Amino acid sequence: MSIYEHLVLRMARRWVAGSSIHEALEYAKQANSMGMKAIINCLGEHSTSKDEAESGAQEYMRLLDAMHEDGVDGSISVKLTQIGLDVDYDTCMGNMLGIVRHASRYGTFVWIDMESSPYYQQTVSIYLSTLNQYRHTGVAYQAYIKEHSLDLMHMLERGGIIRLVKGAYREDASVVYRSRKHINTNFRRLMRMLFKHSTRMFAIATHDGALVDEAIELSREHPAREFEFQMLKGIRDDLKRALVRRGFRVAEYIPYGMNISGYVYRRIRERPANLLLLARSLL
Repeated sequence: MSIYEHLVLRMARRWVAGSSIHEALEYAKQANSMGMKAIINCLGEHSTSKDEAESGAQEYMRLLDAMHEDGVDGSISVKLTQIGLDVDYDTCMGNMLGIVRHASRYGTFVWIDMESSPYYQQTVSIYLSTLNQYRHTGVAYQAYIKEHSLDLMHMLERGGIIRLVKGAYREDASVVYRSRKHINTNFRRLMRMLFKHSTRMFAIATHDGALVDEAIELSREHPAREFEFQMLKGIRDDLKRALVRRGFRVAEYIPYGMNISGYVYRRIRERPANLLLLARSLL
């Protein structure tokens, strides 16, 4: 094992629940005990065959069964390339509908993660088709992407549920904002749109204290809006606890699985200070 791989594995213990459903559920129950919901994700992307995509979908169905059996208060979050988007659209759509049909047995909410820009339009299309079949679904929307706020409004008009995130994939500057200033400015603009126009629940997914404070101010201006804060496992636990104490809804995103390197890399890219945590993991 290389030094880099060793570092990634050490660092992953902070951000990843473990390799199994059982370990993910243990962390989910801890989150529940602290007044938070859990959002569980099985790590994995870019399945290259129908069999691999089907395996990914089956893992989520097993996860849904286990969450129900253990009484976990939470939802799941799915990456579409894990369930066949790189194979073909129909394979992914079929697997996604299989997952939501299974989720409907328990009334469990299903999130769709947004991936890199080549998958953007297909993700929006699959989400809207899924929403027609199962209303308890939502999709992540990345604030660093340029020129797509009309899509956000269209999804809201269709009764969509949005998780607003900053975005963490390496993208060309023609596609995304790269500076923190521009990303935050757009995040604020989109957040105001959600508070003004959303008719259903939505999520503000950020660890940025200033953006959290602004969301709280907007919630006072729009007291009828139903929303929650979402944050990643292992990041800003102090802020999560403070928000719970203040009576806000908080959900913790809890990944598990073996395919951890891409996930850890994105956590480092979105917040370079995480490199310090990576270095300390050697101690």
